[in-house]
Amino acid sequence: MKPSAFVSLLLATSAALTAAESAPVTWATATEILARIKAPTFPAHDFSIADYGAKPGGTIDNTAALRQAIAACSAAGGGRVVVPAGVFLTGAIHLKSNVNLHLLAGSTLLFSSDPAATCPSSARAGKAPSA
Repeated sequence: MKPSAFVSLLLATSAALTAAESAPVTWATATEILARIKAPTFPAHDFSIADYGAKPGGTIDNTAALRQAIAACSAAGGGRVVVPAGVFLTGAIHLKSNVNLHLLAGSTLLFSSDPAATCPSSARAGKAPSA
């Protein structure tokens, strides 16, 4: 591409972006956007973290139980990973496609304040969280 053609393309793209950015956003625009949004659907399978060894109390590391429930849910094609009532301490967790993390009434996921348990590099190392 010749330099002059590139500059023309760049200027045309810049002008188009500027025009798009300055177009007024109205409530009609919001309604159009909302009409395009579709709520996700998940298979009707529940995977309670309690079935994978999670214990409430806020002092016990439940990272492994959460990860196992997420992995089982994903392997089954998706569904809900259910957190029952109680306080569950955890380190970093990573959701997968078709996995709905569902907290029942009265449930809390308490993420560790320890950077070693929540930073991606330590999460891969499998370090346990502390409260």
